[in-house]
Amino acid sequence: MPTYHSASGSVAEDLFIELFSEAFGAEKAGYLYSQYHFYDIYQNSRYADFVLENGARRVAIEIDDETSHNKSLVASNKFYDDLLKQNSMVHLGWDVYRWAVRQMQIQPEAVKDELRVFLGSHPQFKEIEDYLPQQRGKALDGANLELKNHQMEALRSLQDMRDNSETIALLYHATGTGKTVAAVMDAKNCGGRVLFLAHTQELINQATETFRKLWPSVTVGRYMESIKQPNAHVVCGSVQSVALHLDQFKDDAFDYLIVDEAHHAAADTYQKVLSYFKPAFTLGLTATPERTDDNKVILDIFKNTAHKLDIQTAVEIGELVPIRCIRIHTNIDLTKVRFNSVQYNIRDLESKIYVPERNRLIVDTWLQYVRNKRTVVFCASVKHAEQIAELFREAGIKAASVSGGMKQSERKEFQDKFVSREIQVLCACDLLNEGWDCPETEVLFMARPTMSKVLYTQQLGRGMRLFEGKESLMVFDFVDNASQYNMPQSLHRLFKLKDYKPGQLAVAPGTKKAAEAGLYAKGEKPDALIDWPVDATDYELVDIFNWQEEAEGMISQMEFVRRVDVQTETIERYVREGKLIPDLVVPMSEHRTFKYFKEESLPKYAEQYGWTIIDDSNRKDMFMDMIRQMDMSYSYKPVLIKAILLYADDKGRIKLDNIVSYFKSYYEGRRAAGLPVEKKNSIFAKGGYTDKEAERNILSNPFKRFEDMQMLRHTKTLGIVQVDEAVWKHLSKEEKAEMERICDTKLQQYYERLTK
Repeated sequence: MPTYHSASGSVAEDLFIELFSEAFGAEKAGYLYSQYHFYDIYQNSRYADFVLENGARRVAIEIDDETSHNKSLVASNKFYDDLLKQNSMVHLGWDVYRWAVRQMQIQPEAVKDELRVFLGSHPQFKEIEDYLPQQRGKALDGANLELKNHQMEALRSLQDMRDNSETIALLYHATGTGKTVAAVMDAKNCGGRVLFLAHTQELINQATETFRKLWPSVTVGRYMESIKQPNAHVVCGSVQSVALHLDQFKDDAFDYLIVDEAHHAAADTYQKVLSYFKPAFTLGLTATPERTDDNKVILDIFKNTAHKLDIQTAVEIGELVPIRCIRIHTNIDLTKVRFNSVQYNIRDLESKIYVPERNRLIVDTWLQYVRNKRTVVFCASVKHAEQIAELFREAGIKAASVSGGMKQSERKEFQDKFVSREIQVLCACDLLNEGWDCPETEVLFMARPTMSKVLYTQQLGRGMRLFEGKESLMVFDFVDNASQYNMPQSLHRLFKLKDYKPGQLAVAPGTKKAAEAGLYAKGEKPDALIDWPVDATDYELVDIFNWQEEAEGMISQMEFVRRVDVQTETIERYVREGKLIPDLVVPMSEHRTFKYFKEESLPKYAEQYGWTIIDDSNRKDMFMDMIRQMDMSYSYKPVLIKAILLYADDKGRIKLDNIVSYFKSYYEGRRAAGLPVEKKNSIFAKGGYTDKEAERNILSNPFKRFEDMQMLRHTKTLGIVQVDEAVWKHLSKEEKAEMERICDTKLQQYYERLTK
């Protein structure tokens, strides 16, 4: 039976895991994401103690002491900070539950009963095999496989990279073009043990089947849920399960590592696994090489693109069907919907689109244009999908909504009926975005406003597979009113198409588009549109302004701070006073904006105000200057530096646990010796603090300033603080000794002032 522990190492959180395991079974504890990262409404980085996920639904669990939510017993700043954190989770649409440490200690049975009541209906606690989607598609014949030209080109490119001693790469192939087959054949050619990582059971099952058909001479096992086959030659595993059981694998157990849906690879769980294993070669697979959830570019992780086959090219060579488009304008106003850089605020969005008029428009559009064509409607949520499906049924149309909360047998029944035309319309939220395959799909309704290129492209890929008699895919974009800064994705925005005629070829081989343009010029309608009631003379100029692209290559205000020797507060003040004028201002909500500067603006302002630009050439010297000129509101900075000097390895890495231990021993040592400890409001002066509280204190003060200057960074999944390599590797023994002396002097001076 596996034993799980919290990522934070907290005794209280480990106790919760123990009670959770007793309530639902130890294996189910693997569903708990410990220290789950998210951003509050002000875009501050946060961590929930635990999160459970099921599709679009998230359940957050917070473990607190009794005083945390009692303003009279906790510092005001912490009280309001905790409120902001939990309110932000609710604002994101999460369910939030909270248990107290002492409650778990003295009432464990009551807590377990509450867990069963509050969480027992969560789909992930049901029999998992009953909820696994099944892949539809053509059967593979490993013995008679004929690779396509782009797959063979990809294999040659990958081998060339290995011949040049490269060890990591990205394969960017559009959905439906066989990138998994290419990856399997490349791994087979290399011959060593393989670990295939994905984030859903569906993708794992698909990969397992592909490996078994294309590489029948080796054993292929799975590593997920209750299925643990770690000794197979090829292991297809859930990234969550593998991350929780890294101690079951040697770091050199695999020669070849494949990361499916690699645009997720910046997530903490992926990073934990990727940093552990040491394969000879790592390959990322993606159809959407855009920015990842934590705003990292995927190539920052995978370094090089071995081969690229985007949607446009795949259509050109006949691997995917062409796309036609009809734009349906609504009267829904999205201008006040808040958003971050990649997605709308779900609560704001729901309040705008859950209106009868918009839902009715979706159904009326289908009745007018699409009768008898198999259609997938992408909706904003499970609730939205159910509403739309019900409206279709009221109109006499056979329709169904599908979601991750349905039993696999029920969902498969609906999908099979969709293929056989017993169901004409399938309404879905995120379930079909990754992995589902139905080449027979003729029409997509993009009824879910999204700013994410990744999400829109994934949805588009559900309908672009080839099928006999399928001339093209018809996409209906439901175009809501929005500002230029919060404009949702659409086919025209995605492919930067400036003009529009209803139903025209939007993505197609150049020859086909030219031939169709000739028909339009003669006032004729293309044959493919004969059965579509659209007016070919309609014309619309499409605004494709995309601020994310405009900001590419610019420096955010946060990055600006990190690259000059001034503090965050100074930059904020200069912006307010008009001394710094951003080159691009993006309103994110009524009260919040993102500000960007051109690269050339940085040296201009640095010269104007006498700031020093920090780069690798001077970073070590700037670090030493920070130490020498250390200003102190508390004693924390020199204590941190002393901990680093004591525990850092040759690469400048220190376990955060060691830093916490050093802080505790330093301040408790002073307390035991009858010496002044700290200011009265400091947790170290008050005593009775936990390791977790000490850790939070350290990471907020003094760590933050060093982090702002990019001198230190914290890798949460690994529990490591690291000095910037450009700093640490250039520090001499003499400079480290000087740092030690400066810290001792600063501490002596601080305590002399404190006792006056």
